[in-house]
Amino acid sequence: MGSSASKYFEIPKYFLFSEKGIYSGSAEEKDFNYKVVPNAPKEGDKTLRCYTWHGRNCIDCTEEVDMHEYPLTEDGYKEMLAMLEELYTSSPTVKTAAQIRAERKAYLSETYLDIDDYLSSDEAQKN
Repeated sequence: MGSSASKYFEIPKYFLFSEKGIYSGSAEEKDFNYKVVPNAPKEGDKTLRCYTWHGRNCIDCTEEVDMHEYPLTEDGYKEMLAMLEELYTSSPTVKTAAQIRAERKAYLSETYLDIDDYLSSDEAQKN
């Protein structure tokens, strides 16, 4: 992850957010998701909003989303990144979809008989 600001997951450096860029990402091994949105109103303080949630759904389909707000500055970005890394490292590791499929396939092949086991011995010799 050469261009990432984090050693744990992919996230751009501060410059993207200072230019009002939005970024969302995830870490599948922990079902950890995040979305960073700069908020730059014409009046008032410019902020960096960071939404986090767990699960395999998008932000719109998730009921429990946490929002953290930081100043839209280099220091605010560093605070946000530290918070994201803390949440990531404290999240438990989960099985990926590929691992679940492989385990299910192994279970089914051990539990259920092969097609040859259902055929009579005469039919099995024909095939």
